[in-house]
Amino acid sequence: MKQINTKEILDELSNKLEEARNDTQIIELRNIFINKYLGPIYQELKLAPNDQKKEIGNFVNLLKKEINDLIETALEKIRQAQENHSHAVNYDINIDNIKLVKGGLTPITLITNEILDFFKNLDFQIVEGNEIVPIKYNFDNLNIDIHHPTRSYQDSFFINAITMLRTHCTATTAEKLDHNKESDIRIVTFGNVYRNDEDDATHSHQFNQVDIVWARNGLNLKNLKWLISALLKRLFGEKIQTRFRLSHFPFTEPSFEVDMTCSRCHGKGCPMCKQTGWIEILGAGMFHMNVMKMANVNIETALAAGIGVDRLAILKYGFNDIRDLYSNDFRILEQFKLG
Repeated sequence: MKQINTKEILDELSNKLEEARNDTQIIELRNIFINKYLGPIYQELKLAPNDQKKEIGNFVNLLKKEINDLIETALEKIRQAQENHSHAVNYDINIDNIKLVKGGLTPITLITNEILDFFKNLDFQIVEGNEIVPIKYNFDNLNIDIHHPTRSYQDSFFINAITMLRTHCTATTAEKLDHNKESDIRIVTFGNVYRNDEDDATHSHQFNQVDIVWARNGLNLKNLKWLISALLKRLFGEKIQTRFRLSHFPFTEPSFEVDMTCSRCHGKGCPMCKQTGWIEILGAGMFHMNVMKMANVNIETALAAGIGVDRLAILKYGFNDIRDLYSNDFRILEQFKLG
């Protein structure tokens, strides 16, 4: 083994450690000296005759220990200095309450809470659910066949072959409905949904939705119309009128688009309602018999509705651009802060 002056190595390391100012610099020095001085000896150890391996190995271990001892001493010195400094500084951990301002709920949260409170009073179960759902519940169990446009990669966000970002909260409702044995099922699901749309003043790739399902034998369109009309009157006032137009959704039969009189012009006609006096609010209908069969529930009738919360917030609070709801603009949020 080549002659190595251990004292010179350790003195050099000690001098450099005196210049180190933090833990990182000390650890870097340790790595440099290990690689520079012990690395070659390790290589020599591999090639050495068997009768010399023990002597070389002992030398390496001893030198490594002495290097590590110097490193630990330097680290402890740095830590002690930091601790002494922290004790010497007089920190005031109290925050002056003058700097604290009252926050506020966002328009989305405000109107969602209003909707959920309405259904809580009618004994509906409130469910938020997962945003990543099985394709089975988002499409298959809702009578949406394999050729439907929303099942394409251009329209929806897929995680893999069996899961996706939910395109509607009805996916969470379908999961809660699956094999439900109750004779009177009332479920409201809410939260974010995702669709592959271009963001503009009226569309977003992510928005908020509330989905309603009431399953019980004997329910009919009168119950559906009463429920939707009562909800909209709760949100926009007793003067609001509703109308139901026939439409088509794969999971409801019959299906309806629900309009209400414009909350800005009260049916007289304005730019918001394109001079018609009516604004489309939500989709609703009676659950298709195939949906009930796929859910394996022993109930023949169920009413359902899906509500875009963002659209309601725009109408209720006077926004012109849906993107303002997500901008975190303090000028907007200030208007909704607590009193």
